[in-house]
Formats: sequence, C-alpha cells, structure tokens
Amino acid sequence: MNAVLAIDQLTTGYLRAPVLRDLSLTVGDEIVALFGANGAGKTTLLRAIAGTLPAWSGSVSLEGRELGRARPWRRVRLGVAHVPEGRHVFGPMTVSENLEVAGLAGRDARRARDEVLTLFPRLAERCSQQAGSLSGGEQQMLAIGRALMTRPRVLLLDEMSAGLAPIMVHALADGLRAVRERGIAILLVEQAPHVVAELADRVYVLDRGTIVAAGTVAEVGGTDQLAGIYLARS
Repeated sequence: MNAVLAIDQLTTGYLRAPVLRDLSLTVGDEIVALFGANGAGKTTLLRAIAGTLPAWSGSVSLEGRELGRARPWRRVRLGVAHVPEGRHVFGPMTVSENLEVAGLAGRDARRARDEVLTLFPRLAERCSQQAGSLSGGEQQMLAIGRALMTRPRVLLLDEMSAGLAPIMVHALADGLRAVRERGIAILLVEQAPHVVAELADRVYVLDRGTIVAAGTVAEVGGTDQLAGIYLARS
C-alpha cells in the first residue's frame, strides 16, 4: 500500500514541553483512526500535519512531498484539509455560503459543491438555512463538506462523533466511507471505540505522545480493549 500521508520521527509540543516524541505513522487510501485518552497527543498530531503547530524535528510528507515549513494555507493548496474539534461553521451564513467561501480556496468549486451535497443530502435540503440554526450533526456535516470543497488528498478530522446522537454518527460514517471511495485518505481522531470499529481500516493507539499499538481493531484487542485504554488514562 502506497502512503498518501507519511509521518516520520515527528517531535513537537507547546512552549518547551514535548507532546509527541519521535512519532511515525502512515495513511494510505483508507480510514485510519487515532485513539487514546485525553492528553495522548492526538489533536497535537493533526495540528502538526495541518501546519498550525510547527514540528521540532522529523517530517510530514504528502504523496512523497515533504511539507517542511509550509504554512497552513499552502498545505491546503497541496491537499491537506483539517476539520478541528468544535465544527466552527460560520453561523450567520447559509449552508451554501459556507461552502462557497471554502470553494474559493479550491478548484472547480461548482463540481465540488455538488459532490458535497450528494454525500450529505441533509445539507442539500438546508442550503438556504443559516448554519447556526443547524443541529450539531448537521453542523459537523457542513464542517466536513466545507473541508472537502478544497478537494483534498487527505482529510484530518478531530472528534467527529463528540456530543452527537447515534443516528447522526451513522450518517456521518456513511458519508466518510463514500469520501474514502472517492480516493481521499482520512485520518480520524476518535474516542468512541464503537465508532473506531465501525469506520477505521486501521487504528493507531497513542499514549503520552508515542504509539503503543497499531493494526486493525481486532489486532489491537477489540473495542473492549480500546475502552479500557481510554478509561484507564482519562
């Protein structure tokens, strides 16, 4: 399997305190989950890939191209899309306007918009509705759709299921599987073991900034083992 995203010996953190230490992983044309307790370094890793947190050492490469010190906007142009925790949609703007703003940074915006609305039919039904009036799950769909407007090669998604009803999580999972089928790699931070089991082709388990297990959900011990890891460290 060819690596779409490759992290090699990455070390970074905040101020002088390291959070990630010599971390290496790869993501191919698949959905890969990052799992671990609070403070394990999952969000820090996504920020380092997106360029909002500089790497102290090591490298981040996209399809063999090292991103180096590329600024976040440049990484978007190269194919990295980041959906941070909290959704951060533009509440006073409509669903369509949220997508159109993101389309300014991408290519073939009209086609990208049509693809997003096909992936998430709920958004198509609410194009003229203000984003701030959507449910939490619909806002998460919009946040993901907005990221897809840039036509990324890899999608970084932080805490997709947090605070959402199961029916919305399943709808989002269906959309992400369709995203993967369209050739977009996904790196997903997730704390719900059942969501990891439903979605992920592979999982990396992080503990205190290092990878302690990797493989399929079954290979790392199943959902019960994942739940135990989370509860033991949280």
